[in-house]
Amino acid sequence: MIMNSSRIVDPIAARICFLVRGFDGGGAQRDAILLANELQAQGFPSAIVTLQSSGPLRELIRSDVPVIDLGNGRKLRLAFASAALRRLLVTGRPRALVSSEAAANVLVILASRGLAKETRPSIVLREVASPLQARTGDPYWQNRLAYRLIRFAYPRADLVLTLTAGARNDLIDRFGVPAAKVANLGTNAVLTPQMRRRIEQLGRSPEPGLIVSVGRLSPEKGYATLIEAFAQLRRTRAARLTIVGEGDERGNLEALIEARNLSADISLPGHNPDPLSVVSQASLFVSSSSHEGLGNALIEAMACGVPVVATDAPYGPREILEGGRLGRLVPVGAAGALSQAMAMTLEQPLESAVLQARAAEFSVEKSAERFIHLLQAAGIAGSAVSAVPEVETTVSI
Repeated sequence: MIMNSSRIVDPIAARICFLVRGFDGGGAQRDAILLANELQAQGFPSAIVTLQSSGPLRELIRSDVPVIDLGNGRKLRLAFASAALRRLLVTGRPRALVSSEAAANVLVILASRGLAKETRPSIVLREVASPLQARTGDPYWQNRLAYRLIRFAYPRADLVLTLTAGARNDLIDRFGVPAAKVANLGTNAVLTPQMRRRIEQLGRSPEPGLIVSVGRLSPEKGYATLIEAFAQLRRTRAARLTIVGEGDERGNLEALIEARNLSADISLPGHNPDPLSVVSQASLFVSSSSHEGLGNALIEAMACGVPVVATDAPYGPREILEGGRLGRLVPVGAAGALSQAMAMTLEQPLESAVLQARAAEFSVEKSAERFIHLLQAAGIAGSAVSAVPEVETTVSI
């Protein structure tokens, strides 16, 4: 049973539990919360399992989705969470435990070792990156280490879900995960009803020559290449570049901007809690990453009706843009090709309605429907229930 200090509460048996390391931010954590919310709304009882129960993402969780705090009010480091996760599997008895990100995925497999497959909860792993590239390029060392172990860990899961066909192929061909255990979602929980209302409220009023990118200021986002490409573009036309986000690369990027004498044309405004307010004003959105698990920011820009250009980073951009039909793709790191693609798209932008129609495929509703379909096909999820049992909003185990 699950209990807190005041009283015993209902068990979480039959719930699909999503492991979210913490609520302090991150795309994989946000996606998992949105999936849990939508599954709950569609009649599939869900819960959030976390190692740290405070942070800005906490406000995204539906009021009827319980939070199981393995840290008992304190931050529980991932490296020391194995025992608590094993207690959850043995005592909590969820229908399934869904994990995301390589380090957490490997830890869940370690925590479940020795438990009989016939009696333990199902283990579902979400591979949210491009594993071959993330093995050396992930910004977090815990994930880079974990990618060295997934060959041994992932085959022990009941189901592994990828966001792209390319990632699925990598897991099968390069990491030895049995094909029967790996399925491609082909979508992700990106666009919420609230985001769609915000996009409608903002409307489409592009500022001529404004180019926008959104993401963490870190090497894998390729912003040095984008700045070099913009420098070439700026020689032939008036334009401005805004890169929304924060990170360790800020100093290097600011130095590059200064060296190219572009301080008047490029801005790094930092984190913006409402990036759509900036993206909606853009004439062009650029994704310059070296690898992308999917590319949520690219999808959000398309939802705003903004024309896009992207590097052909494994594997999200190519699949989102349907092989380049919905936006030009250029080789990773090729500043010259990126500059040309930016110029051509500014001159001949694709119709907003076409981009928005494709972005709609990445709604939380459609992502949850696909997720449940794959769980049902694997025998992990049953049918929706008409009344989801209530439990304590936040409980400890």
